[in-house]
Amino acid sequence: MSAPQPAHRQRGLTLIELMVALAIFAVLGVLSYRALAEVSTSRTRLEEGFERWRSIGRAMQRIDTDLLQLVAPATSSSPTTSAQASPPLLLTRAASGGAELQLLRLDEARGVRRVGYRLVDGRLDWLRWSGRDAFGEPTVEPLLGNVRNVRWRFLTGGNRVDAWPPGDRRGTLPDAVILELELPDHGTLTRFIALR
Repeated sequence: MSAPQPAHRQRGLTLIELMVALAIFAVLGVLSYRALAEVSTSRTRLEEGFERWRSIGRAMQRIDTDLLQLVAPATSSSPTTSAQASPPLLLTRAASGGAELQLLRLDEARGVRRVGYRLVDGRLDWLRWSGRDAFGEPTVEPLLGNVRNVRWRFLTGGNRVDAWPPGDRRGTLPDAVILELELPDHGTLTRFIALR
């Protein structure tokens, strides 16, 4: 006689094994979701950073273009006429208390035109007047936001000066303009724009 064969039981997952498997899948799902959320957040931050650098680049390009199209001082045989003429480059104090740079630039459509830059409430504005002189209110166009400070300096004869024009050289141009743009998110950016 042969020994009785053990009964073949069907074996499945026990409740504990099933709960452990579900817990593992839940943890994997949460980790995957967190990873995707981090990738999305990083992508958004990168896009914002790229957009900020693009806007800084556009602002610098505008300033470069205006300064490179700066009109040389008019030479006049009459000293009183040249002394009364508005200087081609002028650093003044704006009503807001910050520095305002005004300059005469050559405009393709309108000839010689006065433009300027000033900082108001953390925003660098581009100013445009209708003619050579700064009469009336200029057209104001926001150029760059989130700016802490703007400082204009001038290089002349190997020296840096903080005011232009110097008292005795009203109709002259500096060798270069130095722009220091202080941004809370990127520190201080310095740009040298050679005029000669």
